[in-house]
Order: sequence, then C-alpha cells, then structure tokens
Amino acid sequence: MTRENTRESGRQAGGLPKFVPDIESGVTLVAAVSGGPDSVAMLHMFAGARHTVVAAHYNHGLRPAADDDEVFVRGLCEEMGVRFVAGRGDVAGEAARRKWGIEETAREMRYAFLERARAETGMDRIATAHTADDNAETVLLNLTRGAGLPGLCGIPYRRGHIVRPLLRFSRIEVMRYLSERDIPYREDESNRDTSYRRNFIRHEVIPALRQVNPALTGAVNRLTELLGGDEAYLSSLALEEYRQYGESNRFSAKRLAGLPRPVASRVCRLLFSEVSPYPPERLHVEAMLDIAAGGNGRRRDLSGKITVEKKRNHVIIYRKT
Repeated sequence: MTRENTRESGRQAGGLPKFVPDIESGVTLVAAVSGGPDSVAMLHMFAGARHTVVAAHYNHGLRPAADDDEVFVRGLCEEMGVRFVAGRGDVAGEAARRKWGIEETAREMRYAFLERARAETGMDRIATAHTADDNAETVLLNLTRGAGLPGLCGIPYRRGHIVRPLLRFSRIEVMRYLSERDIPYREDESNRDTSYRRNFIRHEVIPALRQVNPALTGAVNRLTELLGGDEAYLSSLALEEYRQYGESNRFSAKRLAGLPRPVASRVCRLLFSEVSPYPPERLHVEAMLDIAAGGNGRRRDLSGKITVEKKRNHVIIYRKT
C-alpha cells in the first residue's frame, strides 16, 4: 500500500484524520508532549488507540510561559489518566558553555531527557509529533545549508527508539482534528518569531512556494520518499564495504580512494560515527578522502579534538584525550 493510499484510508467521515499507527501491537511509548497542538493531538490519538503511553514534557526555561506549559500538560495528563514525567534544564546557560546555538542545544537536551524517561519508565519507544509540514520545512532548511542526499531525505519515520506517527498528516489536518473534538492546547508565541530560521521558512518561504504549487507539502514528501530509497541503497553499499574492509575506527586507504564518491563519503561517515555522536561536516569527509588518496600530509586535526591520519595503508580516526 502506498503512502497516499494509507493516508486516504486513515480518514474518518468529514475528512478528519484517524490515527492509523504503524506501531506493532503491544509496543509501549513515551510521548513527547510540549503542550502545542501537534503533540496534544498525538497524545489523544494514542489514548484512542489504547496504547500504553507515558507523557514526557521538557521545560527548556527559555520563555516566560514555559512553566505554564508544564502545568497545562500535567493537568491534561491528570484528566486523561496518563502517567506524566517532566524534566527541565538551563538551555541558554548550556548553549553558552558549549558555544552552540540555542536551537541545537535545546534539541540535544530534550532528546537526552526523553531517552532517560524511556529507560526509567521501561517504555519501548519515544514518539514525537512531527508532521508532514515539519518534514517539508526540514528539507527546505537543509537545502539552504547545501545539504547532501541524507539531509534532503527529510525526517525519518523511525530512528533508533524514536518514531514519528504523525509524519503522514499535515498541520491543517491536525488542527481540524483538535477543533472538531474541542481539545485545548497551548500556543508558543516564539513560533511566530521569524528571526528563527525554521520559523522564517514556515511563515515566509513556504507560503510563497505554495503560490507556485498549492500541494507543496505533498510534493516535498514524495521527493523525500524517492530520495530515501536512493540513500538507503547507497548506505547499504557503504556498510557492506565497511564490514569487509574496515575495522572499528580504521579503513583501507587504498580501498577508500578507489570507491565511487557517493559510497566513499558514506564510508567516511561510518568511520566518523566511531568517535562522534554527530554527523561529520563536509570538510571532515573531504579531509578523510584526501588523506586516503595520498594528498598533502598524513594527518589532519578536525574539530572536536578528532584526528584522522594515514598509517600502514589505513585511514584511522580517533579522539584525542
């Protein structure tokens, strides 16, 4: 069944989206609930589908209304009889300490909390409320950064313990779901601040592009499906190479230099993942390929105290202590 067919079969009378979970029966979930419309809709849909669910709310401490959001989600869970867990952190302080952006730091701290909540409550997976619109925004944002194929594949339905059950639904459908059922939710005023890149894409770029194609969201999501198949195939080739010619944090320099560029770059990503939880930047991949090909120097220091060098015909990557 295609995604479009699945999506149409998930309609109720009146055009309302009906939650059709792609989650096996018996799987237990931690639902990330901010209090906004998408996450509140997801929580109600899970309750309607009778999944065992724990609602997890992370207070970033970045907005004056952050505490009120936490109170709202706690009250919502009490009304629904859903177990509630909360966490909070000084995102602004942590961002300054790490010299990272606020958005990047908030995301990392939030996901770390969700993983702790999953482990502590004994749930199987984490569910986040990303929609088809979020996917389109991510693709366009990555496009402006000059992302490669992985970045243009958008938001995956599943990665590790994380699943995104609303990814086939548009934001309009989610809002209609809430309106028809008179379900309350919280509005985040910062979502209107177009000084944030994603908000600028959401409120300025996408409306302009919809003048060219009103069905923009669907078009972008079809694109990500097609590119996702290509990415999966290339990644499988790289993994096969890595298993055959690699060992932990090293890979045959001669083999790496002789591989087609799309496969070689993905082998470099696998190597980089041995020493960093974050994907490499393009310059990191370029450095590894250059060393493998016998370019200038046999050693290169990358960011984050990571070093790559050529030794005994192997490209080796490690983190300096």
